[in-house]
This record gives sequence, structure tokens and C-alpha cells, in this order.
Amino acid sequence: MRNKILIYEDYGCADVSALEKGLKEYFEPRGCIIGFTDAAGIINGGELNENVLAFFIPGGAGTPYRRKLEVLGNEKIREYVAGGGIYYGICAGAYYACRQTIFEADIPELKIISQCGLNLVEGKAIGTLYKELGIRPYAKNAESSAAVELEWNDGCIYTAHYHGGPYFEADSPNNDNVLARYNFADKQPAIISRDFGKGKVILSGVHFEDKGQDLMKAIHTLRSDIQSAHKVAEKLSEQESGRQALFNKMMALTER
Repeated sequence: MRNKILIYEDYGCADVSALEKGLKEYFEPRGCIIGFTDAAGIINGGELNENVLAFFIPGGAGTPYRRKLEVLGNEKIREYVAGGGIYYGICAGAYYACRQTIFEADIPELKIISQCGLNLVEGKAIGTLYKELGIRPYAKNAESSAAVELEWNDGCIYTAHYHGGPYFEADSPNNDNVLARYNFADKQPAIISRDFGKGKVILSGVHFEDKGQDLMKAIHTLRSDIQSAHKVAEKLSEQESGRQALFNKMMALTER
């Protein structure tokens, strides 16, 4: 019986407390256990097994993921999904799942173009959207983040936290199911899903787990990015009901 939810927490991962909290609120009443794993647990510990309903790789940095997981870790993750598991990739976890990552291609100091990853999706993850959003190129602060609108494929509009994530470009038009698009510019795919063997891959360019109230609590008066941080947190707080609806919609994808 698949009754466990695993979060990857290892070198390169950003803070996963918001994700853990959201998963517990959603899945624990449904009888699932929330736990953590790392590269060693995946490669040597057999922790990605038939008891795991869904496996989350969060935001952070994809290059450290690669350093810890290739080659055997990647193989274990692919075997898990092919055998019926569900992979959720958020931001860096979404870049890492695609065949090709294209990150800040026009900024030499930040540029990453790589075809090394999980290859769960035969397509490209392309970011960041700093030009489209009028924010700074990727940095670890709120000047590179925004509260963005997404349009789900049923027409519903939701607001979520964007911080350096990709949009997705499939190698063939019918290869991926686009669940939501960024509601600006060219309306590029923001959340996609695809079948992989007996399992499923769900990738998000946004941090749908982040609550504005929690971001607000982390703001202090000495932050250099205080104005940007307030702006993002306030907008997310105003749209919290929609963000929660988006989170629930994403989690409901685990139901078969």
C-alpha cells in the first residue's frame, strides 16, 4: 500500500519547512506519513519503494542534486516512477527532471545549459523569467522573486510564489500535459504532467507551497531586499485562498 510521502532533503536543497507543513496538512488526514530521504537513502537505503505514494524534490540548486544523485540515484528515481510512483519537481526539482536545463542563458556568470538530469520529461526547462516579470536575474533574495498569476487548464486563476523557476518546452507538442500557464507574456507552461511507465511526473515552475504569511514572518528591518519581500508576501497573503486551492489541486493529482 502506498501510504508514504517522501521529501528529498540533501545538499543543494532550500528550506523545505513550508512544503513539509503543507504536505502534512493535506495528506495526514488521508492516512499518509510524511518523511524525508537523501541521496544515501535513495541509493543504498531502498527508501524509494512500493510504499511511497509521492516523492518531492524541492527548490534549491540542480547542480548539487546531480553531484549527489548521478548515476545510481537517478536510476533509482526513474525506476520508482516507472514502477508506479509519482514524482513532484518544484523549481530546481523541475529543472532537474527534464532532459535539458537552460538557466540564465544570457548571463555568463549564472549560465547553465545541461543535459544531465533525470530525463523524466523529454523536453526543456527554461528560466528564469526575470525579463518577463521585471525582476532581477536569479539571486537568493526577494529581488528575484514575484507573486505571479497562473491559469489552470480549466480557466481558474491562482497566485503563487515565483523564485527562479522555469517554463517548459516539450520536444513534441503532445508529449506533455500542460496543467497551468503563466498568466503573462506568452503564457508559457508553468505546471506540466506526463506519464512515465506506470507512474506520473508533475513539474512546477512556481513554489505553490509558500504562504504569504510565512514569508512575511521571515522579513526583518535590516534586509536589503525588504521592499521586494514585503511586496511579494503581501500579494501572496491577499490571494492565500487561491494559493491553497492550487496546492490542493496539485496534491489531488495523486488520486488515481
